[in-house]
Amino acid sequence: MKKIKVKWVLLIAMLTFVAGSLFTDKIHREVRADDEISTEDINPYKKPTGDVRKFLGIWMSSGYSLQPKTDNYTIVDSPVTLHTDQGRAFITALVTPFALPHYQWYETTDGSKWAEVSKKNGGQKKNLTVTPTSVGTKYYQQQTSWYLAWNPLAPTVYSKVAAIHALDKHVSATNVEVSVDDDYLYNYESDITTTTTYAHAKITPANFTGTLKWSIDNTELATIDEESGLITANTRTKSGKVIVTATAINNDGSVVKGHKEVTIGGGLEDQTVNAGEKATFKLMGNIGEFEDQEDMNYSIRWFKEDPITHKQSEIEVGNNSVGHTTSETTLDDDGTLFFADITVKANGKTYEYSTNEARLNVLPDGGPDISLEDTLKNDTYSDESDNDTILYDVNKGDNIIYNTKITNNSSGGQLKDATYTLPLRVGTTINSVSLDGKELEDDSYDVIKDDDTGEIILSIKNINLGINQSRDLSVDTNIGDVNKREAYKSIGYLNGTDDSGSKIQKIGTPRYLNLTTNKLEYKIKDIDYGSIKPIGNDKVIYRQNNESNWPDNIIDVDDMRRNKTPIVLTVSQDHDFISEDKKNTLQGHLKYFDDDYEQDLLAGEAVVYQSKSGQEMSSLSWNADKGILLELDNNKMNATGKYETKLNWQFTDSL
Repeated sequence: MKKIKVKWVLLIAMLTFVAGSLFTDKIHREVRADDEISTEDINPYKKPTGDVRKFLGIWMSSGYSLQPKTDNYTIVDSPVTLHTDQGRAFITALVTPFALPHYQWYETTDGSKWAEVSKKNGGQKKNLTVTPTSVGTKYYQQQTSWYLAWNPLAPTVYSKVAAIHALDKHVSATNVEVSVDDDYLYNYESDITTTTTYAHAKITPANFTGTLKWSIDNTELATIDEESGLITANTRTKSGKVIVTATAINNDGSVVKGHKEVTIGGGLEDQTVNAGEKATFKLMGNIGEFEDQEDMNYSIRWFKEDPITHKQSEIEVGNNSVGHTTSETTLDDDGTLFFADITVKANGKTYEYSTNEARLNVLPDGGPDISLEDTLKNDTYSDESDNDTILYDVNKGDNIIYNTKITNNSSGGQLKDATYTLPLRVGTTINSVSLDGKELEDDSYDVIKDDDTGEIILSIKNINLGINQSRDLSVDTNIGDVNKREAYKSIGYLNGTDDSGSKIQKIGTPRYLNLTTNKLEYKIKDIDYGSIKPIGNDKVIYRQNNESNWPDNIIDVDDMRRNKTPIVLTVSQDHDFISEDKKNTLQGHLKYFDDDYEQDLLAGEAVVYQSKSGQEMSSLSWNADKGILLELDNNKMNATGKYETKLNWQFTDSL
């Protein structure tokens, strides 16, 4: 009996210890949950700025296009970054074009007392990286102001509050869902098109502590920042679909992925209908609300183009419609091109954009069903951006091959006595024309020059197609003179009859040549430092003509070189500033200023630009307080007059 009592005592003691431990742990977890305040319940440092209003690609209000993520999880001693992106209203940008963004982050543990994040800890950076040193939560908010010299009235916006939660152990992801702000991006950059957007990941569980990386499947169409998820479309008019992938990398090395499709295009998509049906073309992407806009008026004009004559006519006159619906179509409408021209006038400035040309495909209702498969090839040079219907960096003398496969897809009708017509660029030399691999005699085709356009019109005669039959056409050409950057569009077409003698017409796919001179073309602007006093000026004088300050370029560059070797651009001052009458010398000289680099241009040359191998040289622009500025000797008198000097710019191949 005594032993039995001992066992029961021990058992009761053990149960009591376990129950106590569970109760203690429950209390501990409840206390931690109560101490952690929801981000929504935190009193912000300042009221967050409302959502940005956009009209087309124009910012109507200042604010954030990327808010810092609301809840961010990590572990102690492991960094996490809050990413942001912001912009200001276009009217503000027009009034103060040279103002620069200035950032300041604030932090708190409970919302009652906010403190600046020090510059040393990244508090004045656009994106804030935090490495927690203990378990717990801190809350952050960003302030962004735009000014050149500090101004209390400068436009200022405040982000939403973001929390960084430091846990004591890793949490793995089990699922990832991807969303994007815009699922359609424009492939041509202008003031009123949306060429960028952000991707976002919803990760399960929400307190995932691993690493998130972004990727995209086709960098020819668009790129993505692997950290922030910023998607940027190509601006070379290349269209298609891309898959955006978010990869959650767990601490144990396992990964979980999510995907989202984004379309890249020029604003309109091709439409295919059966003869007798209507087709609708509609502006794509984030175009905003088309309604009465304060301080702004706009127009949307719709046009169609005959693919053979290239004659354009306006439709939807005065309607300002975001879409156009055709009347009932016929086979004669096949191949018709549609585009919209958008003009926005605001605060005395005009913005314009023309969409891509979208094609109307009309399928026959009976009779032979003819298709044209058009391709294009440069046998002299291959650009990585080339595709079947678009060639880039085409130069004088290049050997261009036009291939067309003509197919009768019908099982109940023949094509008879057809002629295939192919317009070719001015100056093109036709080397040979082949049908089904056999070179044709000269009398099998005609070559004439269009008196209005100067184009060469090639017409290949006597093409017949039986049921389910195909013919292969090939036209071998060489490019004539190229004196400037140029885009040329060629649309081939077929005319013939069916078994009953009724007319058959089929329009091919547009093929594009993007022609360049294979040279580096540039234009350098003069610089004006305005009027200065004889003595007592500021030591450094900024450029006074707005055309030489950002967003305008000091040097406009068009790099049309095929072999893009590295280039170094330097500048130096040739001589002192001399007055017009040659009698006086200005007591000052030019100096180049960069963030961490200064160079007296009279004493030596400054490197102002350097490209990498394979990189296209871009135009050069400077903020008003950077670049080439005038440094004066304030202790010396300057005689009245107009002073000039010469800058020596030098482009050097840095192989």
